[in-house]
Amino acid sequence: MGRTFTLNHTNKAKGLAILLLLIYHLFENEELIALTEVNYAPFSLEGFLTFTGFGNVCVAIFVFLTAFGIASGLLAQGELSPADTYRQAAKRFVRLMVNFAVLYLSVSLLWWYLFDYQSLYGPGKQGILYLLTDAAGLSMFFDTPTLNETWWYMEIAYLLIFLVPFLTWLIKKIGYPVLLIAVFFPYLVEIPPDVKRYLFVAVFGVCAAYGKWPDRLLNLRVHPALQWLIGLLGVVLCVLIRQNYVVYETYVHLADAPIALLLIYFGGALVGSVPILGSVLAFIGKHAMNIYLVHTFFYMTLWREYIYYFRYAGVTFVLLLGVSLLYSVVLELVKKAVGLKRLLV
Repeated sequence: MGRTFTLNHTNKAKGLAILLLLIYHLFENEELIALTEVNYAPFSLEGFLTFTGFGNVCVAIFVFLTAFGIASGLLAQGELSPADTYRQAAKRFVRLMVNFAVLYLSVSLLWWYLFDYQSLYGPGKQGILYLLTDAAGLSMFFDTPTLNETWWYMEIAYLLIFLVPFLTWLIKKIGYPVLLIAVFFPYLVEIPPDVKRYLFVAVFGVCAAYGKWPDRLLNLRVHPALQWLIGLLGVVLCVLIRQNYVVYETYVHLADAPIALLLIYFGGALVGSVPILGSVLAFIGKHAMNIYLVHTFFYMTLWREYIYYFRYAGVTFVLLLGVSLLYSVVLELVKKAVGLKRLLV
């Protein structure tokens, strides 16, 4: 029996995506690097920024994995009625919303004194409504104030829950031509910028589930050493192509789809096959959503001076990863202690 792409592979790929996310946010541009006096030796500034800029491919990885995971689950269940399909979607939506609200509550309970909620949300009933909207992760849908701009991704996460079942049904009907629809649809119909940016990646992820592409990559009959060589060269090539100005400004919404697949294979199967490193990536991946949602507070608001204190890029990166991961671990332990994790299964 051939190898299959499992949840463990997914967690390893998520772990890699989180590492790319932190690298991108910590060292996003030349101005930030100069302001925080980051030491990026032994790299040149141009080379360092090329790599850190590549880090924002992390969102495409998350979109791909979400679409792939939901579609794989639906395809494995065979012919489901629309009612059953969207009943599952509704449960997934509520589960994600509750988890997000718990994280929002944890941040507010710990650091309420640092945030001016009235200035942010406004006074009276409107302020309460805006706060509840933000706490539910819905601020981007209604264009209302948010405590953290990084939370824009919740719009994509929620949409995928309800969009992927339709895309799965569509690909079962017409097959891979759905990719052509995804290419041209944003030019024919006005859709939100973030949806336009990641629609093709989501459709690509559904196609990957339909065609079992990750499984096929796992079962390539290629010597491991050659797989590593191809993987490393592929990643380098992806960085150079994606960060090219013309590609990034014009075609990145298309390029990110195959790049995400390559990185998922690279992180989930190749790097993930290294015993200790694979376990570390999987552990980080299990906490990916919490880290994604909370890390901005640490390096932007709470402990910015301490995160960048040692100046060295590697140390700065490890500090932010460590504190964000610790926060997530503690939060999950608290959720387990109060019985919330059991309720959300």
